[in-house]
Amino acid sequence: MIEVGVMGGYFNPIHNWHLLLGDCAAHQFKLDKVLYIPSGQPPHAKKEIRDGEIRFKLVEAAVADNPLFEASRIEIDRPGVTWTIDTLQELKQRYGDGTRLNFFIGEDNIAAIQGYGRRAELLKLCRLLVACRGTADDAKLRTWREALPEADLDAIEVPASDLSSTLVRDRVRDGKAYRYLVPAKVFDMIEELTLYKEETTLAAEPATPTKTSIAQTAPAAPAATTTITQPPPVAPAEPEAA
Repeated sequence: MIEVGVMGGYFNPIHNWHLLLGDCAAHQFKLDKVLYIPSGQPPHAKKEIRDGEIRFKLVEAAVADNPLFEASRIEIDRPGVTWTIDTLQELKQRYGDGTRLNFFIGEDNIAAIQGYGRRAELLKLCRLLVACRGTADDAKLRTWREALPEADLDAIEVPASDLSSTLVRDRVRDGKAYRYLVPAKVFDMIEELTLYKEETTLAAEPATPTKTSIAQTAPAAPAATTTITQPPPVAPAEPEAA
């Protein structure tokens, strides 16, 4: 069985905790690959979201030196609003029955999945790997499994961190040091392209590892975090801190 990690999110920008999360998950669960999937077009505009192509380039640069990591265009190349369940279905078709998808979500997404109209369909497509900003102890894991008893679900053991894309953007905009919060190549690109120097709202582009949405794709989030949104409203994560 080939094990593929799936971390969706805005990655606005990707930062070092996203990479640590993917690395921890890969080692803990013996993943053969971790896909970093920048969110495509969300249901609603959001402040300070750079366009998909720029966010993809940042992710591509960030993961380039790790053979286990791969930047995926699956969402930013898809026209219209992007939904997590569509992404998982497409990945399942692409990789086949010999592959298990391991979808990274933030712990806040557990409740969203509980009320999701296509919950059973979603949970058949993947194993859920939960990224917790604090400590994911046995009691938390038991609570998550009780909330989603039909899910194949486990917790990623990752050091706690307050690092988030919001923190990075704020420090860039305020002229504060941030070099060691992001991968070196990401830092160079932000400086070269003068990204995040002031607020930007893009109606066409907005997703904690990472927020991904289950209505909108996620972990990852985080797992970056993943959010589960879907028409009808549901609401990957990104662990935003993703």
